[in-house]
Amino acid sequence: MLGDTTVQTNAAIRDIALDNKSGAAEILRRAANVFSLLEDELTDQNSLGIHEAHQSVCAKCIELAKAQPDMSSLLRLASEALSAAREKTVAREAVKSAGDAARGFVESATRSAHAAAMHAANLIRDRATLLTHSRSSTVLAALIEAMRAGKHFEVIATESRPMLEGRTLAGELSSKGIHVTLIADAAASLFIERSDLIMVGADRITPEHLVNKIGTRMIALAGRERGLPIYATCDTSKFIASDYFVNVIRGQQSSGELWLDAPEEVAVSNSYFEPTPLAYFTAVITERGPLSNAETSARAREAYIDPVLVGALRGLRDEIK
Repeated sequence: MLGDTTVQTNAAIRDIALDNKSGAAEILRRAANVFSLLEDELTDQNSLGIHEAHQSVCAKCIELAKAQPDMSSLLRLASEALSAAREKTVAREAVKSAGDAARGFVESATRSAHAAAMHAANLIRDRATLLTHSRSSTVLAALIEAMRAGKHFEVIATESRPMLEGRTLAGELSSKGIHVTLIADAAASLFIERSDLIMVGADRITPEHLVNKIGTRMIALAGRERGLPIYATCDTSKFIASDYFVNVIRGQQSSGELWLDAPEEVAVSNSYFEPTPLAYFTAVITERGPLSNAETSARAREAYIDPVLVGALRGLRDEIK
C-alpha cells in the first residue's frame, strides 16, 4: 500500500482545489506535476502491483477532476492520464505513462491556446474598443498579439467580482502599453454602448453551453441586443461532451467573499461560474480558427473521456444524491 507517501500529491491536489485565481493554463501545469510527484513517491515501492498502480492513478484522476469541476480541460487531462496508465501492465510503467500523457496534454493545450490567440488577434480591428470579462490568458495573449501587429485599440475590463481578476488583467494590459478602462461588473451594459466587440474566455464548452465567469450571460445578452459581435476564445481542450458533474459535486463558494458576518436571516449565494447558451455567441475562436455554433457543438460531442473515469464520476454523483 502507498500509505503516507500520498501526502505530497494530496496536498498538491488540495492546493489546486483551493485556487480561485489561477487560469486553466497554470492549473493544468500543476495537475501534470501531481503525476510527477506520484512517480517520485513510487520510487521505493518495488512491490507495487499493477492493480494497485491503476487504482492509485485513477484515484488521483478523480480527485483532480473534482478539484475544479468547471474546468473541463482538467477532466480531459485526467482522462488522458488514466487511459495511458490502463494500457500498461507494469506498475512503474503505468504511473510513468500517466505522467507522460498529462505533460503531453499540457504541451498540446499550450500550443493550441497560442494558436487560438493568434486567430482571435486577427478579429481585433485597428481603433476598436473591446470589452472583456474576467481574466482569460488566451484573450490576454490575443490582445498582446494585436498590439504587436501594430493595431491601436482600447480595452474595457470588468472588475470581475468577487475575486477581482479584472484588476489583474488591467494591470497586465497597462504594463504592455495597452489603454484599459476598468469598470464595475454592473456597468458592463452601459459600456457595451461604447464597444465594438466583446471577447471572453471559457472554462468549459459543452454541445449546448459555454461556461465562464458569472456575469458572462448578462454581458452576452446586452451585446446581442446591441448587435455586437461576441466571441469566446479558447482551445479545444475546454470542449467536453457532457457535464459529468451535473452540479451535485459543485459547492457554493465562500459566502464571506460577498458579505462577511452576514445576518443569520440573509442567505448568501456565491457562484463563480455560469452557463451561457452557445447561440449567444457569434463564434468560438479556437486553434482551428472561428467555429460556428453548430461546429462548436459537434466538436464538443467528439471530446473523449475515459469510460472508467466517467463511471467513477457517475458513481460519486449517485452517492452524493
